[in-house]
Amino acid sequence: MSNDKNAAKKAEMIARKKRVQRLKKMIVATIIIFLLLPSILCVALWIRLARFEKRYNDFLKTNEMQYAKMKKLEDEKEEKVEKVEKEEKVDGKALAAEVESTDPVPTNIPEVEDQTLIEGKKVYLTFDDGPSQNTEQILDILKENDVKATFFVIGHTDEHSLDMYKRIVDEGHTLAMHSYSHQYAKIYKSVKAFAKDMNSLSDLLYTVTGERTHFIRFPGGSSNTVSAGDMTDFIRYANRVGYVYFDWNTINGDATGQNLTDNEMINNVMSNVNIFTNSVVLMHDCAGKEQTVKTLPKIINKLKKKHVTMLPINDTTPLVQHIKAEDVGE
Repeated sequence: MSNDKNAAKKAEMIARKKRVQRLKKMIVATIIIFLLLPSILCVALWIRLARFEKRYNDFLKTNEMQYAKMKKLEDEKEEKVEKVEKEEKVDGKALAAEVESTDPVPTNIPEVEDQTLIEGKKVYLTFDDGPSQNTEQILDILKENDVKATFFVIGHTDEHSLDMYKRIVDEGHTLAMHSYSHQYAKIYKSVKAFAKDMNSLSDLLYTVTGERTHFIRFPGGSSNTVSAGDMTDFIRYANRVGYVYFDWNTINGDATGQNLTDNEMINNVMSNVNIFTNSVVLMHDCAGKEQTVKTLPKIINKLKKKHVTMLPINDTTPLVQHIKAEDVGE
């Protein structure tokens, strides 16, 4: 009997030691996990931050390249004017009929060249990221000049914004979508997230105006470099549900981050309108874009004097897309 009791006690002690050892291992493993977890999270956050910084830098680089391209075109025009002036001095001939300006506003672009190249062209003035208080002023300017434009809006539910949605439609402008949140990380997280965001904006605009729009502008454009996903996936979705998206081929420069003068912003528009038969002009009517409001009447005045037709985007507007929808398909 004594031997049996001793054996039982020994077995119990062995089992207890094993339990203690397992408990120790669990405690050690838990401590290790708690020590390693913050480091792992820090590394993951650092990687995400590095990726975001790269995309942001790529986005800035793209805008800088667009601005540099426009400045190059403007410089070439100035060189051409200087060449003409030198030829005038050499030949001793007056070319007043060719270079006489119909617009007294100072500009680096020769006015007669503008008129020769611009007349008969179409220009689509578009405004992104509104509505705001600036939207109201822009609508006043457009109404005063009898010009229709296109507003790619984001989602706001305050009373003023709702009034602006209605006024855009009531005054014959095109109300289009730019996303509800305009948060790149949220919108471009997935096609499903993009669809949810756009549907939210579509429902809001329908509730307010009674109309649904199928015109959109991707935040950052169809060729943006800040999207977490492949933009062709989002374009393919847009094609599938019937969204028609527009990018731009002309900018006033209010989103380049450059400290532009009024004349530089005006010339940015005019010099590019010279190039394209159909110009889609990117501007912004969100808060902080007071310079866009200030320069808009001068831009409209110049375009009118050059006999340019200003129109809102509609189903007959030639597509201006950085990535062609037809190249992506459904």
